Amino acid sequence: MLLVSFLFTASAVLAENSLPADFIRCRQKDSGLNACLKTAVPDALRKMKKGVMELSVPPLEPLSVSGMNIEAGAGPVVITQNYKNIRLSGLTDSIITNYKADLKQYRLRTESLTPKMEFIADYIMKGRILVLPIQGKGIANVTMVNLVVKHDLIGEPVSRDGETYMWIRDYRVKFIPKKVYLHFSNLFNGDKRLGDQMNLFLNENSDLVFNELKDAYEKSLSSVFQDVTNKIFNSVPMNKIFPED
Repeated sequence: MLLVSFLFTASAVLAENSLPADFIRCRQKDSGLNACLKTAVPDALRKMKKGVMELSVPPLEPLSVSGMNIEAGAGPVVITQNYKNIRLSGLTDSIITNYKADLKQYRLRTESLTPKMEFIADYIMKGRILVLPIQGKGIANVTMVNLVVKHDLIGEPVSRDGETYMWIRDYRVKFIPKKVYLHFSNLFNGDKRLGDQMNLFLNENSDLVFNELKDAYEKSLSSVFQDVTNKIFNSVPMNKIFPED
């Protein structure tokens, strides 16, 4: 995204000397590093809505993703979904509630609270929910309210041109929303009566539906966040992302 790689996008901005002086700096050897990052990361997010070209950071509001495929083949929800032209909105409003940087082990963990994250995309879907068939092609809107996101990034050092860079080899993310709202336009080939009934059913059972699909969403978006994060870390040495002095 992003969910974006928001915590590392911001971390890179904190230390890059060529960037505006109004970004908060957090020093690697500061005993208050984690507390500093809790403040600095959301501050940087708000200043980076339009992206940072020199770090290959795309605009974060909205964050655009070309597409992803999701398949859920077990349990009460069995749906194949294809999404294209995805727009994620709301990430820059996130509040960091916990940040733990273990730089010796190249591991970074954080938790955030996003008041509202909106996922809008072109979709194609086919499958069943409980005993009800569902299919359609149109615009999807998945809105997560008061979304807690847990990020766990596991990296390793890479040496290049006398500098040490951090490569993220595994990016794990967990979504814990308080409420999920779902809407899919043009269900059942545009049959308004069936489409309205299914959207009503989806929202009455949104906890069940989302929980069954959550792992697939997390896996797909983790890959997106990992790609964006590694673009940043491939461009900026660790001692500039986390200054030593």
